[in-house]
Amino acid sequence: MQIPLVNRFLSVILTCALFCPGLSALASIPDETTTITLEQEVHFLGPDGSDVVAAPGEYSVEQAEEWLRLIPGTERRNALLVEAQKGTHEVKVEVPIVLSIPGSEPDELDVHVVQFLNPDGTSMIANGTYSGIQSRGLFDAAKRAAAAARARAEAARRAAAAKSKQAADAARAAALKAKQAAEQAAKAAAAKAQELAKQAAQFAKVQACKIQVSAIKGGIKVGEAAESVMQKVTAILPVAKQRQGSLQNRLNQDPAYRAQIVNTMLTTINANQYVLPELQRIQANLNNPAKRSQFMELLFSPAMICENSIADLDKALIQAGLAPSFATIRTRGATDNHFYMGFQVTLDAAYVGGAQVGFFGVTDFRGNGGWHWFIGPEAGVVVGGGGSLEAIFFPKVNLDSFAGWGSGIGGSAGAGATVNVDGMWDGSVKEFQGFGIGGGGGVGSKMVGSLAVSYTHAWKIGN
Repeated sequence: MQIPLVNRFLSVILTCALFCPGLSALASIPDETTTITLEQEVHFLGPDGSDVVAAPGEYSVEQAEEWLRLIPGTERRNALLVEAQKGTHEVKVEVPIVLSIPGSEPDELDVHVVQFLNPDGTSMIANGTYSGIQSRGLFDAAKRAAAAARARAEAARRAAAAKSKQAADAARAAALKAKQAAEQAAKAAAAKAQELAKQAAQFAKVQACKIQVSAIKGGIKVGEAAESVMQKVTAILPVAKQRQGSLQNRLNQDPAYRAQIVNTMLTTINANQYVLPELQRIQANLNNPAKRSQFMELLFSPAMICENSIADLDKALIQAGLAPSFATIRTRGATDNHFYMGFQVTLDAAYVGGAQVGFFGVTDFRGNGGWHWFIGPEAGVVVGGGGSLEAIFFPKVNLDSFAGWGSGIGGSAGAGATVNVDGMWDGSVKEFQGFGIGGGGGVGSKMVGSLAVSYTHAWKIGN
């Protein structure tokens, strides 16, 4: 690993010394040449090998035999003694200068170097890290980089010497000017490197997400992504089957509990009657045989899940006629009831040996939402049968509630013309979270026939 921090600072010294006019007019301020500012916490080694943490702030730096002393502000009693390596340099400045330089290459972003340059050609270098992970090899690399910069140092020394003949103050001002320019250049380079590293990490995250989505949609057949999914299936499925069976038995055998569940579902649905026509319209549209494959690609493609924002999802839903009118037409003010709309696909259970696997995206049409994938035992709860697309209304939940364990209880509701109801509950089956509607007619005062149970675990995926 190379850490060309000193190379870059010496280039700035040379440029500044040759082309910065008006140096003699600057005031002589000795302390500024040996003062540094740390913008974030830096970890150094203490004389005894311990971790010495320099908090963000301004420090005066001075030599202390074979160490460097960092003095915060004017509080000498709080001075930090840090390990430093001796070295030499050929920048013959007439006053000591101290450089505080962050790493600015992709493999240096954890490094921060403080270098004390003496007029006699000696130097002391303290190597720190932001993470607190100290590496002798890393410090040795910094020392080698300083030695490799001596050729440039000689050119900078000659230019600085020529300027310093004009006046003593000019030499001091030149050193201070070069120090400031070097540190500014190093900070700019470090910021650029940080941004490039962030972009690279985001790209890698998106690519990994796309592979995982493709693996799940393709029947768990894509390399490492498939292995990761199957590990989750192996760990979750036995627990989910046990919970599903336990809940199904209780509903079948405990009339009072069944009545409690049914009453909660019907009460919540009837309190939100205004959403039913739109849910039924969207449900029919999603599962129209002529459009189903189009909507699958629109809503559940790797690009939509992994790259696009929730605003992109909202736009796609509106353009496809899948956004409910009550989400986009009415005034959505601060006092408006907050809700989420969910769009879910449950894939063929044969993909993962009897497990139901799928994706769902949620949005509140206000810029909040996210994507998840889920697994659980095969169950006939999803409105329209296994493999269907479904729209779900969540009247009172927060975004975090969509990850983790969840349960579903589905059945038919109404008198005469009935509708299929898919109720969403939390993992403990205590909080009724949302519902999907299929079929025609309105919801009445009772559930018709048996109730089917699902139990799943969901993970956040994508942005």
